[in-house]
Amino acid sequence: MKKAEINLINTADIKVEDLTPAMQEYLKIKHQNQDKILLYRLGDFYETFFEDAVTMSKELELTLTGREQGKFGRIPLAGIPAKAVNNYIEKLVQKNYKVVICDQLEDPKFAKGLVKRGVTRIITSGTLTESDFLQQNSNNYICALFKDEKSGIWGFSYADISTGEFKVTQANYELILAELTRISPAEVIGPSVKQKIMPFQIVPDEKIDLPEEITKIYNCSKIPSSVFDANFAENNLKAVFQANSLESFGYDRYKIGFRASGALLAYVWETLKDNVPKFERIEPYELSEYMILDGSTRKNLELTETLRDKNKFGSLLWAVDKTKTNMGARLLKNWICQPLKRIEDIQSRQNCITELVEKTDERINISNLLEKIYDIQRLATRMSNSSANPKDFLSLKASLMMLPDLLDATESLEFNPLSQIGQYKDEIAEYTNLIDRTISENASALIKEGGIIKEGVSGELDYFRELLSGGENWLKDFEEKEKERTGIKSLKIGFNKVFGYFIEISNSYLNQIPEGYIRKQTLTNGERFITEELKKHEDDVLSAKFKSTELEYKLFCDFREYSKEFVSKIREIADCIAKCDVYTGLAQTAAENNFCKPIIDESDDFIVKNGRHPVLEKILPLGEYVANDLELKCNSADSTQFMILTGPNMAGKSTYMRQNALIAILAQIGSWVPADYAKIGVIDKIFTRVGASDDLTLGQSTFMVEMIETACILNSATERSFILLDEIGRGTSTYDGVAIAWSVAEYIATKIKARCIFATHYHELNVMTKTYPQIKNYRITISEENGEIEFLRKIVQGGASKSYGIQVAKMAGLPSAVIKRSQELMTRMQKDYSNNLATRKKATDAPTVEVPQLNLFN
Repeated sequence: MKKAEINLINTADIKVEDLTPAMQEYLKIKHQNQDKILLYRLGDFYETFFEDAVTMSKELELTLTGREQGKFGRIPLAGIPAKAVNNYIEKLVQKNYKVVICDQLEDPKFAKGLVKRGVTRIITSGTLTESDFLQQNSNNYICALFKDEKSGIWGFSYADISTGEFKVTQANYELILAELTRISPAEVIGPSVKQKIMPFQIVPDEKIDLPEEITKIYNCSKIPSSVFDANFAENNLKAVFQANSLESFGYDRYKIGFRASGALLAYVWETLKDNVPKFERIEPYELSEYMILDGSTRKNLELTETLRDKNKFGSLLWAVDKTKTNMGARLLKNWICQPLKRIEDIQSRQNCITELVEKTDERINISNLLEKIYDIQRLATRMSNSSANPKDFLSLKASLMMLPDLLDATESLEFNPLSQIGQYKDEIAEYTNLIDRTISENASALIKEGGIIKEGVSGELDYFRELLSGGENWLKDFEEKEKERTGIKSLKIGFNKVFGYFIEISNSYLNQIPEGYIRKQTLTNGERFITEELKKHEDDVLSAKFKSTELEYKLFCDFREYSKEFVSKIREIADCIAKCDVYTGLAQTAAENNFCKPIIDESDDFIVKNGRHPVLEKILPLGEYVANDLELKCNSADSTQFMILTGPNMAGKSTYMRQNALIAILAQIGSWVPADYAKIGVIDKIFTRVGASDDLTLGQSTFMVEMIETACILNSATERSFILLDEIGRGTSTYDGVAIAWSVAEYIATKIKARCIFATHYHELNVMTKTYPQIKNYRITISEENGEIEFLRKIVQGGASKSYGIQVAKMAGLPSAVIKRSQELMTRMQKDYSNNLATRKKATDAPTVEVPQLNLFN
């Protein structure tokens, strides 16, 4: 008989009372979580129904089946095995779905009526703690933000649930946008436009109260706007940190920011339920203490990933990352994304790195020890929310066993990154021994399968195990005894899951069956029996196995609960080890690549001798990269504050500009830099306008994107900024382009007075040096012979007179006919221009400069 078609009805269109009692419970939970996929535990499976089943079938390629549901006919159904649920959840979260886990809260064997169920966890991309779901070398940030309408200031708070990091600040919108691009959050929490009060439920068609340029880029979740209330936030924070006052946290200075923190905590509680990890502290931070890098600059400089492929390979992070631990790798990435501004903080890092550069033996020894340390930062979080498994504790033990050797290896250092955790040495050693005495070396990650607790921890557990291990010997003895008693030499003791233990006797000996044998099963060649003695042994073994497993689980949970006392210390140890790892890695990079220690001061200087691009130097063959100098100063009339850089395409202008920006960033994270000498006055912001493309999502052309980015730079830069501009004005007509490029250059040089490298093909701008002494012309040298050019990649003073566009086109492989025609047209246009210029001179009988359009600016 043909099955009825599946009814693709939506849960929003169904009333609870129209379903069977079993499905009514499902629908009540689903109505509270309309924006999430509900995984509903039924026996050994998690089932999904209605629209969730359709989504699961589509996204995970599951078979869509149906289930009879009264008047609605066959409703959609898709299920996944409970044992494999994490694999499916990971795929859903990667696609930015939110997942609700509804578990059985009681054993179905003992349930009276319907099995009690409840939501045990809501999984979102920003609240992950499971190591299987996380990228090892990157943080998984979740943030909350909102605008305070009275002041116009934005509150901003972010956390990494997996590491316990929790920070807060407040600033104007532009700075908050820059922060979003810096942390690249997995999830952004904002207030709902319509829903004002608790609880966390979805109002139909509600919108999030955040700008579209945020909601289009990031995975956003909305919560009631009342959750951002000041009183609500304050009470939340006091409860979490068990404090009567928040003054010591900096609350009075960051009141708007802390409202975002309170909302973030509320969302974490709502999603993680009973699995909320412990936050040790919340750290306010001031954006003015760090170099500002906007989203465009981060992308153009390829700090952590390449622009084209989004890969780490080819980025600045790839070039300098010599860390050995996941904790150190995450910290280095954060440092690169957030360079410092305070000179004393930069020098503090420099001191640690410099000492490790100079002390080679210590550096190598420390690096070798770090290689044996696991990600105890994230492990501590799993300890704090009771999700750590036995293997986690074995990894923790292996890591903590390295601590004494690490402390010894760093003891001789004047700038010792581990000095503050030496006080925990004895206490941690005792705890490490406790792990060793408690957790079996062969323990698996499963906590209800047994084999976790070592022998000698519990006498009761040892008794059960002895009973279980002695079972084989008992059965052999029993079999021999029964053979002798009955005289049946072919008698065998066996076991299967259906009948349990049994005595098997062949047909030829059935007439010798003694009294007390109870028939269990008839076979073709014989029969199976049990005795009271064998049945009692079976009951004892099965009881011992159950009791052993239950007791072992309880002992492990008790140990895990006790271990929470050490979470704070382990986190502090992890933080110090991460810093030590970054210092050691950056020292190794400096030593291997002939970096120098830069001078960082309050001057306006930017001086680099034989600077090199840290990424290209590693990619190109040894010695092939051409080093170049840079000298920008703003403190004297004849010094260069503004560099106009000319030269052909492909000659290396953009590379040179990026090179110096990367040197500045490395210098201000405290690292050594790829140069023979460097002196850099602290930079507050780096801006780059290098290359552009259409933004089709916003309906903006290439030129419009370029102008918006340029406007942002001109409105935000200060005299302490470093600005890199490449081919401003190229997206429009020549007249417009030159006019815009000239006026932008003029504005930066005279109004902002920032250090700037301005690459252009508009050679008309070379004459600006006559009017503005702070502007100097530089060019990239080439060698030209018989119409062929060779890029020499060296920066020298003086402007270029030609762009060599046709020669570059030829090198790119344009057809020879096109190249020939281009040369003909170029010759004709140059001749026409000369003739026109001569005619104008004769007509006016007045002197003119031989630069087209220059009269626009005289």
